[in-house]
Amino acid sequence: MLAAAPSVAALKRKYPEAKLTFGVGDGIFFSTIKNDPNIDHFETPFFYNVWKKRGHRKTYREKYKEHDLVFLLDNGNRDWWKTQKHLLDIYAEKCGVTLEQRRPLIYLDDKDIQEAHSKLNELGISKKDKLMILSPETRSKKNMKEWPHDRFISLIEKINKNYDFKIITFVSKENPYDYNGTISLKGYPLGPSSAIIQKTNFYIGLDNGLTHMASCFDVKMISIHIGFPVECCGPISPFATTIAHKPFAPPDSISVDEVYEALKKSI
Repeated sequence: MLAAAPSVAALKRKYPEAKLTFGVGDGIFFSTIKNDPNIDHFETPFFYNVWKKRGHRKTYREKYKEHDLVFLLDNGNRDWWKTQKHLLDIYAEKCGVTLEQRRPLIYLDDKDIQEAHSKLNELGISKKDKLMILSPETRSKKNMKEWPHDRFISLIEKINKNYDFKIITFVSKENPYDYNGTISLKGYPLGPSSAIIQKTNFYIGLDNGLTHMASCFDVKMISIHIGFPVECCGPISPFATTIAHKPFAPPDSISVDEVYEALKKSI
């Protein structure tokens, strides 16, 4: 959603009189893009089997009956990453647009910002405090993309020993781990989470949605990138440092010291 948003904005600039409908899954997918001012109508939940060419063609024909232009922003096949193109650029090519800024986009609303402010006050975190966000979990492909829990714990210990950050860890309700030395927020809503990330002094995460969300803001950040090639789905931000080895390398191939040294240089 974040990688598609710049193309949505570019389509609105290219066709300013058009009414733009965006088909999106429900839940977290819709929440990510629901505030986009360039979208006139949402069709949700919207789903088709992106891996079946017949289903792809059928969906296109059905939507073309109702619209003048249709762009299906799927990856087409499971080897999409072999093109060595970033998702953001793949979507722009599919839409036939030129991006004003090659960077993902997210739009916050006042309710999310106010809820984030209230949560920070509740946690005793003021504007004077140095705030760090950790995002140590991925939504899918966990065995391939997640850094070992014990390494996050070691990193937290190093940070707390040498810096005065207040650390918030965002994880899902189902996450079984403790993150001692941090304030763990389990299942915190996406909108307020993004508003808190916008206010943070430093962000550390994996190749996940919150990391790409952080790259929308002018926030110093480190991405511990494991799995798919960086050039295909790494964070695009002038404030980002990405730590990655060869694509699909074992998650434990990245050391705690490697991440901590990158943090020291960034700070």
